Amino acid sequence: MPDHSSTSAPGLMTQCLQEWRAGDDGALARLASQVYNELRRLAGSVLMRHAETPTVQVTSLVHDLYLQLPDVQGIDWQSRGHFLNVAARMMRNILVDHARRRTALKRGSGAAGFYTDVGAEDPALQVDVMAVDRALDAFAGSYPRQARVVELRFFGGLTAAETAEVLRATGVESSLRTVERDWTFARAWLKNAIQPN
Repeated sequence: MPDHSSTSAPGLMTQCLQEWRAGDDGALARLASQVYNELRRLAGSVLMRHAETPTVQVTSLVHDLYLQLPDVQGIDWQSRGHFLNVAARMMRNILVDHARRRTALKRGSGAAGFYTDVGAEDPALQVDVMAVDRALDAFAGSYPRQARVVELRFFGGLTAAETAEVLRATGVESSLRTVERDWTFARAWLKNAIQPN
């Protein structure tokens, strides 16, 4: 669902975001109808990589994100990519907070936190979300663009093409090929940082 934004007229999603920011409460309902299925797809992409017993449902993740939308109403929305960037960051925070709550509840029982895969094609990378979050913060110090790729793909569920679109929308020159290289490098770095052998 591309948002064909141009300098003359923003796409429908961007227009709804801008109207919502300006105080049009009806714009949020119009935005919801525009993005709900896309957010469900992104959340599903993130959650399908869970270990065999997922602890968060797609609908729950999307609804948690919607509950946090009022916190970002004041952003000067520029494009669909800008929204997806913010949504990915919000999903990261929601998943990490969920993992922390689960870990606190399980403390002392030996149960692990919330798990998912860094890449479905690489089951050896099944890791704790909190471990990825911590490692990603360290990784971002030296490799900020590559860390954004991980956040968008791992926590946001975006495809490589969507990730390149979001990076460009946020002022980072990027191509599909660059995103794919960054993703490969970042996964290797994170695997080494999280599961050192």
